[in-house]
Amino acid sequence: LMLNNHGTRAAFGGHSPVATLGVRSLREEYTKPVHKNCIVLHLQLIEETYKRNASVLYNEPVGSVERTELPRFRHLFQGEELLPPNVFVAALELTVSETLNGRKMPYDTDVMVLRDNLVMAYKPLVAKIRQLNAKEIDELPQRLVHNFCRSWSAWETAWLRNREVHAVDALQPLAKAILALEPLLLSVEKERLLPWPRVQHQKAVTLKCLHGFVDALSALAACVLPSLQRELDHDPRLLLLMEHVLSLRGDSSVESCLDGLSSAPEVAFPDHQALSGLMPDPTVQSSGSAKGVTLDAYAFKLLGASVGDAVAAGKLRADSGNGQAGRAKMACSLGADSASLTSLQAAPHAEGIEESQLSRRAVGHAVELLSAFEGVKDALLSLKSSLDQIDPALDSDPAFVRYFQRLEHAFRRAKRLFLEPDNLA
Repeated sequence: LMLNNHGTRAAFGGHSPVATLGVRSLREEYTKPVHKNCIVLHLQLIEETYKRNASVLYNEPVGSVERTELPRFRHLFQGEELLPPNVFVAALELTVSETLNGRKMPYDTDVMVLRDNLVMAYKPLVAKIRQLNAKEIDELPQRLVHNFCRSWSAWETAWLRNREVHAVDALQPLAKAILALEPLLLSVEKERLLPWPRVQHQKAVTLKCLHGFVDALSALAACVLPSLQRELDHDPRLLLLMEHVLSLRGDSSVESCLDGLSSAPEVAFPDHQALSGLMPDPTVQSSGSAKGVTLDAYAFKLLGASVGDAVAAGKLRADSGNGQAGRAKMACSLGADSASLTSLQAAPHAEGIEESQLSRRAVGHAVELLSAFEGVKDALLSLKSSLDQIDPALDSDPAFVRYFQRLEHAFRRAKRLFLEPDNLA
């Protein structure tokens, strides 16, 4: 970009810093309504003069190649004008930087110098257009028109390239989130193909992919939402707990890519009793460890829901969940082998197992959180093929922001209620 701009500067015969003096006052004058309303007519007259003499005097196109090479900015040139008024107004209103997703991104010095040259090339044409309207002259001077068109082309090229660099930089968190999502979905697909018990090793891989995706999602949320509207510490274990809650009820209302992931091995949840120095519960000791307790033990302590109750009620079967998640939960929590699993499934189902109030509340929170998670996932996938076209100002996209607002709100509420040490239960 710098080489191209310096090459353009050489073609202009170099820029003098003196040429930029007074440009600010000119730009302010030209953006006032009394003159701004005339810009469309002025540019039409300049364009008509250019077209009449282009084949004789000019060998250079006015429009830059970036108009077609950068699809992100094609909307600026939909009118097919050689000199779009909205682009010239953007030059007049251009500041030293633009703000994308809360970050100020400065323009290169060449962009500002070329912008000043464009304004200075426009100034003598304004006076000539007044003479043309008063019929004091028959046509705009070709030299001034040629100089203005060359200044336009040079500025447009530098401006669009700078904006594309800014856009790519601003979209890095989005691109990283999409890249982190792909291995997660790939690992979930592999779980459906692998036999028992190899599928448990794949679930460990899926869990690591989930950690990476949640980290990337947290960085993306920081670009879209202010800190007071988002969760500052996204713990992936909360997603596992919510998926576990639905699996114990046999609830399939949410089609989630995390289906069955709550049976991933070696996931430790905080043991509040051990941290507070109290004597551990003997009923939990066998399922706990030095690092915490298992997911089933944590859910039982907090919600009163267990794998044994779900199996007895017929809501959890060995084939429940992706990758035989039900079988893994039974084997881990009940210590059951293949034979006993068959007997458990064949046993008559118990009815009337009473649920705690918090357990019933947890279902609603689980449905909302996992639905919001799926909404964000689908939104990211929909943008995968259009990263070179979308507006980089993600925080100004109402639909995109709503996806994250829903997810962050659901995550904060569920974490405050169900994940120690943040829960209020």
